[in-house]
Amino acid sequence: MTQTENTPVDGHIGGVSLASFLQMLEQERKNCTLRVACGKVSGSFFFEEGDLIDAEYEDVVGQEAVYILLSLKNPTFKVTEAEDRLHRITQPLAHLLLNAATRIDEEKDKNKTMKMKNGPAGADKIQANPALKRLIETIVDIAGVKHYYLLNRQGKMITQSSRNQKIGDFITYCIVSGIQIRKSLDVKGPHRIRLMMENNEELLIIPGSGMIIGLLLDEHASISDVTARLRPALAKQ
Repeated sequence: MTQTENTPVDGHIGGVSLASFLQMLEQERKNCTLRVACGKVSGSFFFEEGDLIDAEYEDVVGQEAVYILLSLKNPTFKVTEAEDRLHRITQPLAHLLLNAATRIDEEKDKNKTMKMKNGPAGADKIQANPALKRLIETIVDIAGVKHYYLLNRQGKMITQSSRNQKIGDFITYCIVSGIQIRKSLDVKGPHRIRLMMENNEELLIIPGSGMIIGLLLDEHASISDVTARLRPALAKQ
């Protein structure tokens, strides 16, 4: 997708979200500024050779500005010329996107009670698939699991316990990146991906033969215990 410097880009045209567009700028090693607007509010991301070095939203700068901008609903954005900025951001973009998605998820959880009575998203698919139902029952019984995300091999969400849609996109991004690294290095794997977040929670991603499993774990969860509990259910997929 080719953009001129002053061409506005709708945040959802062609299925490209703000987070995905940031990843594109990183992958293409761009020197640019990405202007973001939502109603009467606006902000900017600043890139230098593909690295996100700074962001601003009103009087907030750096990492906190990144999180605020990523929380905007249905923003529009456009690419303009690069600016010489102080390097306030040192964390990789992938970690910032994951932390932003987690913050959004936690904020929603504060305002809404768990809706397990109504079942997770994709409840009809679960009832129609006994193996999937058993897998979810196994996951729910594992101490330390805060949320689960189950995707097919094409990266499409099957069902999830969280209302945060962005983590599913992030899981797909991690799997695709892992496959690209595997091909370039001519190695096997990855058999699982672990990502630590600022609040000491972990995102565990397990790419299986039938589906991709993402688990958001609290700080007390044991990865070895989680995978051991999952193994019998996964063998039946």
